[in-house]
Amino acid sequence: MTPLYDQLVREWAAADRTLPGLPDMEWSRLVLYPAQSVGDPDGRPGPPPQRRGWLHDRHPV
Repeated sequence: MTPLYDQLVREWAAADRTLPGLPDMEWSRLVLYPAQSVGDPDGRPGPPPQRRGWLHDRHPV
């Protein structure tokens, strides 16, 4: 490895940043629990918002 890369990896590791080739612990923590919908006491998602715009007007779902 190059000295520049080694220095960058040391700085990122010291700052608890994600390093190439290693698991991303922050991402693992974030996806551990599903997001809850706002306003629904059961946590079920509501219907998706209405799509608008020229692309969706010409190609309805």
